[in-house]
Amino acid sequence: MNFQAILQKNALKTYAVLLCYVAIFLLIGLLVDIVRINAQSLEYGFYLLLSLREFPLITCLTSLVAVVIIYYSISRFDAIMLAGDEYEELPQGVPLEPLQARVRNALDDVLRRSSSSISPRLYLIHAPYMNAFASGWSESNSLIAITKALALSLDDQELKAVLAHELSHIRHGDVRLTMCVGILSNILLLVCNSAVYLFLGGNRAEGAQKARTILLVLQFVLPILTLWLQMFLSRSREYMADAGSAYLMNNPNPLISALQKIEASYKRNDFSQLDTNPTRQAAYIFSISEAFSTHPSIQNRIQSLQGR
Repeated sequence: MNFQAILQKNALKTYAVLLCYVAIFLLIGLLVDIVRINAQSLEYGFYLLLSLREFPLITCLTSLVAVVIIYYSISRFDAIMLAGDEYEELPQGVPLEPLQARVRNALDDVLRRSSSSISPRLYLIHAPYMNAFASGWSESNSLIAITKALALSLDDQELKAVLAHELSHIRHGDVRLTMCVGILSNILLLVCNSAVYLFLGGNRAEGAQKARTILLVLQFVLPILTLWLQMFLSRSREYMADAGSAYLMNNPNPLISALQKIEASYKRNDFSQLDTNPTRQAAYIFSISEAFSTHPSIQNRIQSLQGR
């Protein structure tokens, strides 16, 4: 498998999806501005705004708000991703309790295997469900988090395989993509849902009425579209991270065993009310919902790991 070629292909997908998000965002802003200026027709409204004969005030304001949200999300990504549960950092070179030391040593061993120059921050989340995720804006500014329930349930090889999967996400640049897509999806839905309630009432021209109708339709279409875009990008990246784990472990079986244990735990228990941080869903190693998940099914991931 030519990993470099696949990574380059994934990078092109990333740029295409991000451009799609930007285009949809600008379209929503312009539609709201068309309602604001009470344009006689959609075409004439776009002409006035794009030619700056009418200043696109709402488009500029929403763009400014989006930039602020993105900057805050990037600068505070760790607090956002770790919120909802008690957690502790497991630094290198300090005395740790047995479980914490076991997790720390497992990641250190994976880092040695990968000859990696990066050392992501490591966190243990005090949660009863079995999962793990990686996040960050760059390799030098990244983290890996694993729940206590997962660390207790896996043997040493399985634990290393899970950490190798998350490290692969960081090395492949997936964590930046996951963060961008998550932030942009939430901003799009927020702007679209808010826009529908702007400029209520009053007699509106035909163009303004059409713009409001499109915004109303987008309110229902965008959640599906953003989910599809996330699935389009993320599923191939899960396969790549699985392959990265198998490569670092020189064996796919530890990750296969870990995935089977996680899936079995979620089948036995309902953790939907316990995990209160929705921002982590796309970053998790396991997603309970397969049909509309950013993750491939466990069965398909195992078949891929087995070369089938």
